[in-house]
Amino acid sequence: MKNFFQISLTVYFITLFVFSFWSGLTQHQQVNQEWVGSLIFLPHGCKVIFICFFRLKAVPALFLAEFTGQLLEWPNTDMIYLYVGTITSLVSVFLAAEIIKWTQIANFKPSDIFLDINYINFKFIVFVIILSALFNSISTNLVLSQLNQVAINVEVIVRFFIGDIVGSTLFILFAIIALKLLLAQKNRT
Repeated sequence: MKNFFQISLTVYFITLFVFSFWSGLTQHQQVNQEWVGSLIFLPHGCKVIFICFFRLKAVPALFLAEFTGQLLEWPNTDMIYLYVGTITSLVSVFLAAEIIKWTQIANFKPSDIFLDINYINFKFIVFVIILSALFNSISTNLVLSQLNQVAINVEVIVRFFIGDIVGSTLFILFAIIALKLLLAQKNRT
C-alpha cells in the first residue's frame, strides 16, 4: 500500500474536478428529457487511467469522488441508483483491465506513466477503453433498468458506449498534453 494516501488524494481531486466540469457542461443540455451528457462522459477517462496505473489503490478514491460529485451536483435526488451505477462502472473498468492483462493482447506496466507514450502502453489503454465501455454500457444500463423498472433501450446502451469512448479519449488526450507540458516545464528549470 505504498503511496496509498498520495494516490488517493490525487485520484479523488482530479476525478472530482473532472466530474464537476463534465456535469457543469452537460447539466443544462437536455433533448426531450434524454440526458446528452452520456455522449461525452469524461469521468470514464479518469476511471480508465487511474485503474490502469494504480489498480485497486485508485478504486476507493474514484468511488468517493463520484459519490461526492453526485451529491454536490444533484443534492435533492434519491442517489441509490447512481451509486450502484458507479460501482458497476468501476467493476467494468477493472475487469476490462484485468482481461486485457490476462490475455496479453497488450502489455502495460504502471511505471510507464512517466515514459514517452509508445505503441505498447497506448494499445493497452485503448483496449481497456473499448472493452470497459462495452461492459459499462451493458452492465450499468442492465442494473439501472432493474432498479428503475425500465426496459433496456439499445439506443441508450449505444449512447453510453460511445460516450465512454469519446469521454475517455478526450480526457486522456488532455492528460497527455498536460503531462508533456509539465515535464517540459520541469526540464527547463
